[in-house]
Amino acid sequence: MSFSLLFTQLKDWYKLSENECKEIISLFNFIDVKKNEHLFAAGEIAKHVYFVEKGCLRQYYINNNGEERTIYFKTEGEWASELVSFLDNKPTDLNLQALENSKLYRINQKNWRHAITHFPALTMGFIRAQQDTNYQLKKRLAEATVETPEEKYLRFLVEEPLLLQRLPLYQIASYLAMTPETLSRIRKKITQH
Repeated sequence: MSFSLLFTQLKDWYKLSENECKEIISLFNFIDVKKNEHLFAAGEIAKHVYFVEKGCLRQYYINNNGEERTIYFKTEGEWASELVSFLDNKPTDLNLQALENSKLYRINQKNWRHAITHFPALTMGFIRAQQDTNYQLKKRLAEATVETPEEKYLRFLVEEPLLLQRLPLYQIASYLAMTPETLSRIRKKITQH
């Protein structure tokens, strides 16, 4: 029997029973999202938390100069949303977009509250996942303040080699807070050595 990635993660990582996993998954909707489709956009309220079964999402904002700055990419087995907007029903400044045709599980606020109230292991596991995301974002922010563009790219090569194969360079440049031209120069310089 083939289980979804969400089922496997709930069972193995969150240590939930098979019946608990099935009950939690029943609270989600499974959706197909087309490449470049937005799940929410700046000014909207994030209505769902998403689990990536297959595909790649990016969360980004648009700065005062009109430039897109990618905050993170989420791929198979990862969660994505904007929790302040989702939990407090406040409009977000962020955008969540599918970069590939994606298969997602999504859960609305009512079902989310039920799940975290009735399944403490899910709550604790999700808190750990959020702590990890926050740590990674803070680490990336701290590194970005001292790293050269070349160092940022070299770190990306080590930490995210599979994303390099999946994403266009302009998306990676946005994530690394540099122009596509700068990224092209860095890549050329590295390959010449």
